[in-house]
Order: sequence, then C-alpha cells, then structure tokens
Amino acid sequence: MTDNARKPGEQAPTIPNVPLLRRLQAGLDGYTAAERAVAGHIVAHYGTLAFETAESLATKVGVSEITIGRFARKLGFRNFKALKNELKDATVQAMPWLIGEELAEFVESPGEPSDRDGNRQREMNALLAVYRLAETPGWAAAARLLAQARTVQIAGFQTERGIATLLANHLQFMRDGVRLVDLGAGNYADIFATDTSDTCLVVIDIRRYSRQSYLVAEQASQQGIPLIVLTDLFCDWAQRFTPHVLAVPTQTGLFWSSPVALVCAANLLVNDVIKLIGPGVEQRLEQLTRLHQSFTGYVGHQPPRPKLP
Repeated sequence: MTDNARKPGEQAPTIPNVPLLRRLQAGLDGYTAAERAVAGHIVAHYGTLAFETAESLATKVGVSEITIGRFARKLGFRNFKALKNELKDATVQAMPWLIGEELAEFVESPGEPSDRDGNRQREMNALLAVYRLAETPGWAAAARLLAQARTVQIAGFQTERGIATLLANHLQFMRDGVRLVDLGAGNYADIFATDTSDTCLVVIDIRRYSRQSYLVAEQASQQGIPLIVLTDLFCDWAQRFTPHVLAVPTQTGLFWSSPVALVCAANLLVNDVIKLIGPGVEQRLEQLTRLHQSFTGYVGHQPPRPKLP
C-alpha cells in the first residue's frame, strides 16, 4: 500500500482552494492507514482523477475496491464516482481540456442550443470578472509597470503565445521598449543576460503550465525583475514570485480552455497603459503610421513613390 500522507515535519503540498481537497489534506492525520493512502493519492493526483475508477484507484493505492467505496461514503458521497463528480464541479474540471468520461460525453452529445447558451453565459461571466479585476489596486500596479518601465519583455507559453504576441504588438504601437521574448533560443538571454534595470517581464500561461514559464518566473524573481503573470484561476505558484498576478476565468464548458478572458485582460491593460502614457501615444501613433505608409501602405492608399533625382 502506498502512503501519500506527508511525513512529520514535511510541508503540505500546495493545492487549489477547493473545499474537498482542503478537507482531505486537513484530515490526513486522523484517517486510518488505508484511508490516508487514498486521501493522499487524491490530493497529490487530483488533476488526473477523472481517469480513475474505484478499481483502478484501488490498484494504484494498494487497497481494496471496497475500501475506496467505504472511504467515499465516509466523506458523505454515495460512491467514488459521486466523489469524483464533486471534485470535478468544484475545480471546474481538473484539466484545461475534457478528459475521460467528460470527453466521451462531449463527443457523443448532439450539441443542444442550451449547451451553447450555457457556454455563452459563462464566457460573459468571465468577461465581467476581468472588468472587476481591472478595478483593483493590483491591476493598477501592473498597468503602471507596463507604462513606466523602460523595457517591457513579454513571454507567452504553449497556446498563450498568441496572446503574448497580441499584447506585445499593441503595446509596441503605444510605447517604445516593448519586446516579445524569443522562446526558440532556449536560454532566455534577451531577458536575463541584458541590462535588467528598469525592466519588467510579463509571463502568460495557463494550465497545464509549462515548466519554462515556471522557471522563467522563478529566475525573474531571483534577479529582482518586476514580474506580471497573466494566468488562470488555478495557478498556485505565481504568487511565490510576484504580487502582480492577474488570474482570470478560462473554464466555460467548451472542449478547450477559453482565451476570451485572457484577450479581454490584454485589451484592458493596453487601454490603461494609454491613459497612463497620455498625449505621447498620439505622437507615437503618428510616427508609426508615417513609417507604415512609407514602407507598406494601407488598403486604398498607395505608398509614396521615391523622388527621382
């Protein structure tokens, strides 16, 4: 039988603020050895619990299937499946995409209009949550960093690379000194091997979080680089490295995590940066417009022809 309970003096693992997980973690010392093994495994592996059945969990933990059912009933659930559903609902799914039974149900379901209504409402609620976040002092502090730092480095990981590009491109229109981090180099020298004075770094990532985003955030903290992390509600590590954590809802019932709130956050940050910079934004836009017209042009307007000698 495996024992996932922490040893005396060992620090409890960091888990999301989910009542069932907190309850299991808090009760570890009062459970029997078998119950402690089951509870410890759930706390340590909650992210993949949707894959498990009572039988498979019993095999992994080293107890009987009856023990799994008995422990679920002790916690007030009819069976292990009910416990699993409670955890899924409390965490708004344990992964950034549908897995296990949820994926099968998604594929086989006819896609009723009511499903889309629910998705739409959840995305609208996510947008409202971002607007509420934008009224907080923490948001204002992040916007000031983006407006006032001499250099702003922006790094997006995995599917959030596009959002990082969007934020960087918009900020580049408003101010000088904005850089999109080169992820391909592999050494992040453009962040850490240059003059880091008066620099801030933005890291954008959602679960399952890239190891790189964690390490980059950690390194920024160690070098004293002000750090902004734009992430989801489940990120339990960003606050170790910075007070500037902008966490937004991403789970709306679709197959994949929704980027709607992340994009909204990027747009609102740009808007607040414009307010902080002030009239200088207009001069910057005029300069970039002239340059674009000279080299590229816009639809309906031909670039100026070079003057002949």
